Amino acid sequence: MGNVRSKRDIDAALRKKGFLRDDDGTHIQYRFACLPRIRTMMSHGAMSATLSAKLIGDMSRQLHLTKKQFLELIDCTLDEDGYRKILSTDYTDFTD
Repeated sequence: MGNVRSKRDIDAALRKKGFLRDDDGTHIQYRFACLPRIRTMMSHGAMSATLSAKLIGDMSRQLHLTKKQFLELIDCTLDEDGYRKILSTDYTDFTD
């Protein structure tokens, strides 16, 4: 599927993986419910629009993932538990 994904796919995958969605009218912000300081956002616009490889790279860094891991998170080959394990190496105070 390359390095682009639709906003709709990203939105659905993040919410399925434990992210909470906040909409401030300009941006859609996502924060990981178990570790709220982990967050990313997308600009408002058509949910059918695709995000470029650059924006996907930006979001992956914000979520402490490689671009490959982020795409796995969106494509559902990396589940919430797998994401938590990745984060647990970065955050020693991470709790369930």
